[in-house]
Amino acid sequence: MMRRYWISKAAQEHVDIVKDKGYTQINMGPKGPLEQMNIGDWILYYSPTVYFEQDEPTCQKFTGISCVIDNRVYPQSNQFPDRWRRNVEFFKCEPQHPKQFLNQVSFLPKSENWMDIFLLPIFEIPRTDFLSIADTIVIREKNRILLY
Repeated sequence: MMRRYWISKAAQEHVDIVKDKGYTQINMGPKGPLEQMNIGDWILYYSPTVYFEQDEPTCQKFTGISCVIDNRVYPQSNQFPDRWRRNVEFFKCEPQHPKQFLNQVSFLPKSENWMDIFLLPIFEIPRTDFLSIADTIVIREKNRILLY
C-alpha cells in the first residue's frame, strides 16, 4: 500500500488533547475518513482557532503531526458510538502559519483565497507538500528517526 499524507482541521486545544492520548478523531468523529487511512499514513493538523467553537481565527497554524500506527477504527465511547477514533503516534513540532509555505506547496494557491482549502475538515496532499511542511515544523529528537 502506498503511504498517504493528510491535513486534518482541528482547534489547537483538541490537537493538544489527542496528542497526549495517542489517537485522532476527524471532524467530530465520522468513521469514513479514518477508514481511508492505512498504517504509516501521516497527518498534519491545521488549527484555525485555539479553542473549539471560536468564531474568530485565533491560531491559523499547523499545530501537530502524527503517523497512523494500527488498523483499528473504534468508537469514542458507549455514550458516543457514532464518533470514531484511530490510534496515531504524535511527534513534537513547532507550530507554523501556512502563509510561509505559499511558494512551496501545491495545495495553497497563490491568490487571496489561499485559505479556502482549510474549510475542508480533512484532505489529502502530495508527499512533496507534506515533506516541505514537516521538515519545517518537526522538532528533531535524539534517538528518534522519522520515515515519511
